[in-house]
Amino acid sequence: MGGFFTLLACPLIGLAQGGDYSAKQSIIQGIDRFERGEAGSDSLFAQGESHSTLSAVASYNRGRALMESAEKGAEARQAFQKSLKGNDDTRMQSDAWHNIGNSLLMEQDPENAIEAYKAALRANPQNEAARYNLSYALRMLNDEQEQNEQDQQGEGEQEQNEQEQNEQEQEGEGEQEQNEQEQNEQDQQGEGEQEQSEQDQQGEGEQEQNEQEQQGEGEQEQNEQEQQGEGEQEQNEQEQQGEGEQPAAPEQIEGQISKEDMERILESLERGEEEVQAKLMRAKSQGKKKKIEKDW
Repeated sequence: MGGFFTLLACPLIGLAQGGDYSAKQSIIQGIDRFERGEAGSDSLFAQGESHSTLSAVASYNRGRALMESAEKGAEARQAFQKSLKGNDDTRMQSDAWHNIGNSLLMEQDPENAIEAYKAALRANPQNEAARYNLSYALRMLNDEQEQNEQDQQGEGEQEQNEQEQNEQEQEGEGEQEQNEQEQNEQDQQGEGEQEQSEQDQQGEGEQEQNEQEQQGEGEQEQNEQEQQGEGEQEQNEQEQQGEGEQPAAPEQIEGQISKEDMERILESLERGEEEVQAKLMRAKSQGKKKKIEKDW
């Protein structure tokens, strides 16, 4: 940008007019120190502002010196504004406005810098440096506005994307929750069916076991009945066999005593023996011995 650090308005012309000597010397020393790049020139220009006729020149030069420090932009603009008061020099006025615009542009304030450059051109339409910097500031402002629009659009799109993302996430969470709920219901239904199937199988097993037990009891009862029937049949067969096998009366062999006759003889002998014994007992009781004759 043109004219940033090269617009030190010709103070030497003003000094040639005479005036307060001490103020003049301060302005001269300040110009010398500024041109050598030494610090402290702004303080010397401040002392020169006390001059009765060169105060505008001293204020302008003080603003120009302060512009060397980026932290003193506001103070520099105040010095340039002071130089405009009571100053009929349109060239100095244009340069003052030009440097005010430069200070604002350095602080990334193109909108206010544009107004300062326009004031500089109104004071001096021939100020090409102010014209160039005005064009530069306009482009800078336009770029910022487009960037702001893009940023806002980007923020809007980002916000919309975030909103859509949130909606998708919420929808996804809802679908996931619904799927989990359906899965839980299916699991519960499956568990119920499995439990019912186990109960049915258990019931079938118990029914089959009962049938087997009943069948076993029936078979056992049938076996007992069969065994009982076999026992009764065997007993009947034995009885029938016993009846059929009664021993026939033995045939009496000639010259032999039959069993019946033998039993009668034995019975008779027993009775005779009893009688003999009775007689012996009676004889003993009488103290006599008698000869007992036996019948046989």
